Amino acid sequence: MKAASECYLCLLSQVLRTAGVCSLEESKAAELMRTACGFLAQTDFDRTPPEISEDLYRLIASLTGYSDPYEKLKITHIERALELYPRLKTRVESAADPIRLALELSLAGNVIDFGANSCEDCFGEEDFLKASSLAIDHYDLLRKDLNKAEKILILGDNAGETVFDRLFIEAIGKPVVYAVREKPIINDATLKEARLSGLGDVAEIISSGSTAPGTVPEKSSPEFQKLLKQADLIISKGQGNFECLEQVPGPFYFLLKAKCRVVSRYLQVPQGSLILMRSRNYREKFSFKAV
Repeated sequence: MKAASECYLCLLSQVLRTAGVCSLEESKAAELMRTACGFLAQTDFDRTPPEISEDLYRLIASLTGYSDPYEKLKITHIERALELYPRLKTRVESAADPIRLALELSLAGNVIDFGANSCEDCFGEEDFLKASSLAIDHYDLLRKDLNKAEKILILGDNAGETVFDRLFIEAIGKPVVYAVREKPIINDATLKEARLSGLGDVAEIISSGSTAPGTVPEKSSPEFQKLLKQADLIISKGQGNFECLEQVPGPFYFLLKAKCRVVSRYLQVPQGSLILMRSRNYREKFSFKAV
């Protein structure tokens, strides 16, 4: 999914938000914004938003000296999510359909985002337990594919969300490989955050090799590319992964919140909608060839 004109403002707002997280003085923040504007004016927008973000955050790191500006926030998100975990797990275990509830909780965790929009306080227990209708709901198809899948790969997104993904993996009750980013970018999960969430107790955690806030197959590691080809089912979390993979043939299911107008317009759903969709380019096996 290629970037659109609206992505300029979104990317600039991320730069400004990151300047605030880094507590930059006004003069340095203004310099950062000017440099970012120059970068965006010259960059190739015939790419996905995560690919552009990858270059932009590399620029931010070089100018600010902060390679992981959201480190403390990521840890805070995980700690707060872990406080909810025992009560949510009890709810899942007593649910009529544990997999459905665990999936909804995993999807609710996708609101914890400092990319497409800000997250001030996403951790009220009732926020994760209240019923939210899905604008696209392919759960029945997912259950059928889950039942027959032997090699399941989940593509993680933000750090705090990993705790709720843990609930989903436990409910599935099958071996799962969970992929995270190669190194810090925004508040996305790396190996460090996935381990803090306790995911290592329920899944094999690996790095995709991707340094973008989304999974870019051709820029991922050879080991991860091999896993993509072997997987019977690939569950992709978050908008960034969707933007990178929605045109790639393979056994993909996308779980995301349509946080921006570009994605909501593309999916023809109201902005802010929760989505569980089987890929429009669903194939039994992954292929690098786009359609």
